[in-house]
Amino acid sequence: MHESSAAAPEIVEVATAKERHYRIHYGAIGHSFEAIFADYLRGADEISIEDPYIRQHHQIVNFLRFCEVAVRFGPPKLIHLTTRFDNDLERDEAMAKLFSIVDSLKESGVRLEVKTDSNLHDRDIRLSNGWRIQIGRGFDIYQKPEDWLQLGANDLALRPCLETTVEITRSSA
Repeated sequence: MHESSAAAPEIVEVATAKERHYRIHYGAIGHSFEAIFADYLRGADEISIEDPYIRQHHQIVNFLRFCEVAVRFGPPKLIHLTTRFDNDLERDEAMAKLFSIVDSLKESGVRLEVKTDSNLHDRDIRLSNGWRIQIGRGFDIYQKPEDWLQLGANDLALRPCLETTVEITRSSA
């Protein structure tokens, strides 16, 4: 005899954004960009990102992954990215990739502005809804997979992390 095929009602927890200060330990899993950022992106029309390390291919891909989460949970109207480059070749290669992201975001109604600042050092994400997120390693929090055909290669919730701290605070202004 089979049990009733009626599904039990799904219980959905609604997370509320709150200030958080925590460490992501080396090798920890479960820290996707969605898990870190989603609750804070809601209602943010503008996102300002300062990160001097959005220049190598994997760093740009991680920035794109952040943008994808922002579009899904915001979506913002404008994203400001300020980064820096060590030389002209690095800048030219990175900017070509970043301009592809500019074009892609336009299709979702999001404008991306990219600026450079040769004095930039710290990483900082400020949201127009009052939240500030600082991650010691910026978006570069994941270990490189040993094999791109293993769990965690595509699903960041399953990818082991590098050690870093996360500080999420609410602006009083």
